[in-house]
Amino acid sequence: MGADQSGLASELKQLTAELAAIDGVSGHEQAVVARLRELFEPLGGRVEIDRFGNLYATTPGPQGAPSLMVSAHSDEIGAIVRGIEPSGLIRLAPVGGFLDKLATARHVRVRGRRGVIGVKSGHLQSPEERTRVTPMRDLYVDLGVGSADEVRALGIRVGDQITYDEPMVELANPDRIAGKALDNRIGCAVLVALARRLQGAALPCTLHLVVAVQEEVGLRGARVAAHRLNPTAAIVVDTAPAGGTPDVDYYKDLNMLIGAGPVLTLMSRGGSGGYIASPAMRDFVRGVAGQRGITVQEAVFLGGNSDAASVHLEQDGIPTVAINLARRYSHSPVEMLDINDACGAVTLLEAAARAFGPEVDLGFLNAEWG
Repeated sequence: MGADQSGLASELKQLTAELAAIDGVSGHEQAVVARLRELFEPLGGRVEIDRFGNLYATTPGPQGAPSLMVSAHSDEIGAIVRGIEPSGLIRLAPVGGFLDKLATARHVRVRGRRGVIGVKSGHLQSPEERTRVTPMRDLYVDLGVGSADEVRALGIRVGDQITYDEPMVELANPDRIAGKALDNRIGCAVLVALARRLQGAALPCTLHLVVAVQEEVGLRGARVAAHRLNPTAAIVVDTAPAGGTPDVDYYKDLNMLIGAGPVLTLMSRGGSGGYIASPAMRDFVRGVAGQRGITVQEAVFLGGNSDAASVHLEQDGIPTVAINLARRYSHSPVEMLDINDACGAVTLLEAAARAFGPEVDLGFLNAEWG
């Protein structure tokens, strides 16, 4: 790893660790967005937050220049307080892909207050209980207090957010990091690093760096942002599950690997509600990557979606492509990715922003036919 790459990797680790440590379940992204505004404001351009919660950091280009929207989402999966029992135990409702199987016996935070999701003592479980997944409606959070009044005295109310309490850490291989909310605080970190590298640059386009809310509950914020901006084209930065582990077949399930470069995602979901990459933007990203010698994976993701699925349908149709970072153990408190993939994404996006001028051809019939 060269000095520049090493410095970028360290920067991205620091940003990701800081942002992932801030709790921001869908609909509760305020603290994350507030910190991101602090990070973007010194870098020039115009920084705004709309009423929905989306953040826009805009660098104007020349008069009549095309506009490029590069987005990532700020929210994470989690839960909210559904009810408070007289004993002080808290019932929870899932938000996004917060899974029953992964929630039991975990450290959590409720509006920043530490607790645990309780589990029946192993000594008392029947053989059947030891293999059964406890459904969400039967789970509860124990803050270590003894009454509902004590819970309320902590400022906790129905509707407050519940997140995993799992900080980002480096693994034995320091290029690999793991923790909660890497989906998609790594994407937010990529946008901040990108803005720093483009500070003061004379770009051939107007660049909108957008941090969207409520991706995990239906790709909502990006839809609002794309409608508001109506950019010439868009690139959505997110994470996606990786293949290459014994339980996920690379060829049958997910043809992307961590550590093999950012992923040009050609299609997600594959049916109604999904996304197919704009042929023109696909070719543009391929060309930029080839010219700069940037290693890029190309993949199809049938098991989920990204904000690209909502962005590309706004206004008259926005040519859109998704750049994903492969990650293991999706929607768990130990999501894992390779920081070098994020470095590659920053390099790719910087090259794309510097190349997205009036000469970029977005004509549907002018792209390569497959």
